[in-house]
Amino acid sequence: MKLINKLACLLLALTLTAAACIAEKQSIEDEFWEDDVPVVETLPGADVNAGYLASYGSKVNPFLCTDTDMVSIDALVYESLFELDGANKPQALLAESWTKDGKNWKITIRSGIICHNGIELVADDVVNSYSLIKRAGSANPYYGRLSLISEMSVESTFVINVKAKYSGMITLWALTFPVAQRDTSTSNTPMGTGPFWITRYTDTYIRLESNPLWWKQASSVQSINFIHYWDIGDELQALNSGEIDMMATRSATAAITKRLSHITSLDYTTLTYEMLLPNTSGILGDVGLRKAIMYAIDYNVLINNTYLDMAQQSEVPIFPGSWLYESRSAVYYYSPERALQYIYDSGWKDLTGDGKMNKLVSSVLQYIDIEIITYDEATSNIRGNAAEQIQRNLEALGMRVTVNELTRSEVRNRIKNGNYDLALIAVNLSEVPDMIPLFSEKGSLNFSGQHTEYMDEMLAGTVVAQSEDDMISAYSAIQLYITENLPVMGLCFRTGTLLSTMPLAGMSDTTVFDTYSGIEFLNQGY
Repeated sequence: MKLINKLACLLLALTLTAAACIAEKQSIEDEFWEDDVPVVETLPGADVNAGYLASYGSKVNPFLCTDTDMVSIDALVYESLFELDGANKPQALLAESWTKDGKNWKITIRSGIICHNGIELVADDVVNSYSLIKRAGSANPYYGRLSLISEMSVESTFVINVKAKYSGMITLWALTFPVAQRDTSTSNTPMGTGPFWITRYTDTYIRLESNPLWWKQASSVQSINFIHYWDIGDELQALNSGEIDMMATRSATAAITKRLSHITSLDYTTLTYEMLLPNTSGILGDVGLRKAIMYAIDYNVLINNTYLDMAQQSEVPIFPGSWLYESRSAVYYYSPERALQYIYDSGWKDLTGDGKMNKLVSSVLQYIDIEIITYDEATSNIRGNAAEQIQRNLEALGMRVTVNELTRSEVRNRIKNGNYDLALIAVNLSEVPDMIPLFSEKGSLNFSGQHTEYMDEMLAGTVVAQSEDDMISAYSAIQLYITENLPVMGLCFRTGTLLSTMPLAGMSDTTVFDTYSGIEFLNQGY
């Protein structure tokens, strides 16, 4: 018996030793496997597979989300009191009715709206969402518009009180932030009220499925896989290989793909506005010369060749197609004859016969010498190419033009110090049609600090406009003033495009923060 026990103990020891060796070997193999060949989770099937770009550590939580592509994904999951349509006009969504007394708004939300966790949406959810975005700070894409709200509070179960910064209709744009059910708002995937809910969220993909509790028309698309890519080139390759069905991009590298026969595209205007900023303290203080430059630019070549057809001409910082856009502001087009007439009217002629415009100033021969300063993005030389295209247009009319590509900070410093003639720059505007940052004396986007009292009066009129007609009138006046006086010389809005190997019938009102707008009705009845 003792011998048997000893043998059993020896066998057990050997077994444990072998198991330990196997476990150690397995641990080492697992370590190398994890380093060299990551395990890729198999994607479940979906009606639509779409790509998105996101940075490391990106969040889908709408209060922590900062990546533009993920903001568009969130737009399918979370709704707001008001939404912006394709013309950038606020339309009621979760808000059922509202009243206004000066700067004080009383908003009643719809009853019977069920969040994705089965709990009815109430005013507390809206106010909590507002507070979380305020706490998130300027990194959140909705933070800026909340500066139009001084205070928000709950009056009753379905009623919210809003104290606005201004008395005008512009406050409605501030009420377009995403709303989530408050008990889930700090989780990775808060519960919204939109047409889709998030059923899976990993580092490699986000899965959305149709929300059977949605209060509007049932979705024809039942599931969407959003697949994560780090690089636009990989994402485009995935589209062309059939790995994904669609993707949204603002990158000019998509311009060629957009023209392929098997690709359907839907363009949308971004908030990036390209413009020439003139130094009106120098030679370009002459508005006639500024107008000559605007007529000298060949916009077809600039938009189609330089910006690769990923831009839309606009002389004013309100995009064409917006309900506030003044069509009469579209006054500049390629006309060397008109440009020359403005040059002549400003007193310039070719006195020396060398093809260069000049004139005598205090017995000194002066030329139209203009330096264009600009900067480029790390992944694109489009803006530098645009400056060179404008240089060629101006030189053809006898101006002496140089282009100097600098860093962004160098351009900003030279503008601040008044050490420039023309600066080709881009500003990222807000969905809120607030021109105060761009044209007021201390506006955050008014890099030159140039302004007039008359412009200040017009700006004030935009934020106190009480009705749609009042807003149209106020914004029309500003746009016509801009095109006549050219405090900035607008060129274009950059555009993005939704690329797809599927028909896009049913999708509409696509915007930069909602590039998949209407996907729930994709090809319905097609």
